[in-house]
Amino acid sequence: MDMEPFSSLQFHLDNQGKSQIAKLAMWSKILGYFNVILGGFNAAVSLPNYLMGNELQITVIPSVIAAGVLIYMGLQLTGASANLRFASINENDQAFTNALEQIRRFFFLSVMVYLIGLILLVSLMASFTTTGAEMENVVKEGSSGIPI
Repeated sequence: MDMEPFSSLQFHLDNQGKSQIAKLAMWSKILGYFNVILGGFNAAVSLPNYLMGNELQITVIPSVIAAGVLIYMGLQLTGASANLRFASINENDQAFTNALEQIRRFFFLSVMVYLIGLILLVSLMASFTTTGAEMENVVKEGSSGIPI
């Protein structure tokens, strides 16, 4: 049997299936708005640190990158929500395929963000553990003559 890809995705939904697609569209839209709002808030909070010129300027670049990623992820979900609603109402296969692609992008970015966060967390914990052990020795040796 020859397995060739379909030229288009075809779906036929009953009322329960359309209801589930409508719920997925609703929650995609809500989560998308949350991501856009959080990204905007992150950018709005981090940019004054850059403009004031204080010691927290180094945190602006990662914060703006994170804000951009959050906003992009939110836009993917709100776009997927619109495509899901359009596909459900008009039974449009291309809109449904586009919605699935946007949801896939959202999940891919979510996994990447979690992996990067986990790697940073482990590396920071490892560096603080080694630095903390050495700082303990420095404090023991150097603090004998300093009253606190």
